Amino acid sequence: MLNILIVGAGAIGCFVGGRLAANGHQVTLLGRPALMEKIAADGLSLRHPALPAQTVFPQTVTALDNLPTKMKTSEVMKTAGVLKTPAVWDMAYDFILITVKSPDTPQIIKTLTAAALPLTNTHIVSLQNGVGNEEKLAAAFGPEKVIAGTITIPINVPERGVIEVSKDKGGLGLAPLHPGQPVQHLADALNQAGLTAPTYANYRAMKWSKLLLNIVNNASSAILNLPPAQIIAHSNLFDLEIEALQEGAAVMKAQGLSAVKLPGYPANWLARLVSVRRLPLVAKRAVLRPFMLSGRGTKMPSLHIDLAAGRSTLEVGVLNGAIEEAGQKLGIATPVNKTLTGILTRLACGELAWADYQNQPEKLLQAAAAEKKQG
Repeated sequence: MLNILIVGAGAIGCFVGGRLAANGHQVTLLGRPALMEKIAADGLSLRHPALPAQTVFPQTVTALDNLPTKMKTSEVMKTAGVLKTPAVWDMAYDFILITVKSPDTPQIIKTLTAAALPLTNTHIVSLQNGVGNEEKLAAAFGPEKVIAGTITIPINVPERGVIEVSKDKGGLGLAPLHPGQPVQHLADALNQAGLTAPTYANYRAMKWSKLLLNIVNNASSAILNLPPAQIIAHSNLFDLEIEALQEGAAVMKAQGLSAVKLPGYPANWLARLVSVRRLPLVAKRAVLRPFMLSGRGTKMPSLHIDLAAGRSTLEVGVLNGAIEEAGQKLGIATPVNKTLTGILTRLACGELAWADYQNQPEKLLQAAAAEKKQG
């Protein structure tokens, strides 16, 4: 049995933690008060098209200070006549799974560092979108402590305390940052819990492959306030999506990274297809259309959800922005990803008015064309 702490238990964290708890592992969810209180009272309901519905009761906390502790009487101190007993963590975790949004990673590092959890036998797993989170965690805790992860399971939250998988598709990928890590041990636990969990040798190839999937119809949908299906139906916007993918694939190749097949999603095939120069865009659209429609369709993507929720810092910086940044270092032009990153970042922080871009495809296309011309 594993002892696992989920930090940032939202949809993904609750789903993974819930499945592990349902299979007998000791799981603690650290998340927002309203959700944690709901789960503590009524349990966490899990719905999956290929598995029986279950309700589990993992331990829930709203702050690291609320984790179970024990007192060591030998460490009681007397200061200024007041007895003070330092809290000592009652248990060491085998794995700490980080599922917060990427912009929140620095704060999570500060929180974990301040909490002074015993990490001697603990590994920290990033199940976050984008690239760069693992490197931040490794700088704080050491690369030998950090495992890279990615998730490709379509998860919905129809109501608080209920996690629903919409399709029997996808899984979790895991990859080591350092030799000798217990990656397979965690993968075995996930597989036994009913989740497909392959492992990969190169964590950067895995994370960049997921990045390609993440950028599909994501930033453009947020900027234009249009569902992905309408982006795909607009031939010029569809071409813009393909160009963004081409830039991402070119940056990967320049870094010596080959896209890999992720659970349920052939990112390797996607990278190869968009990179074929002799294949005209009209042919690429015909091949990619069913793939993209089945992937998102009418469901609004994460960047749109976060922009609509009023978040001032979005994950676009570790998605399209990561492609732009790597392209600058490698001397590869990435005008489409630069355009998407710039506009969406300025929308989020209030420098641009979202109303000026909603349902205005030509405005986005003109901005991208101007960036291409300037480059």
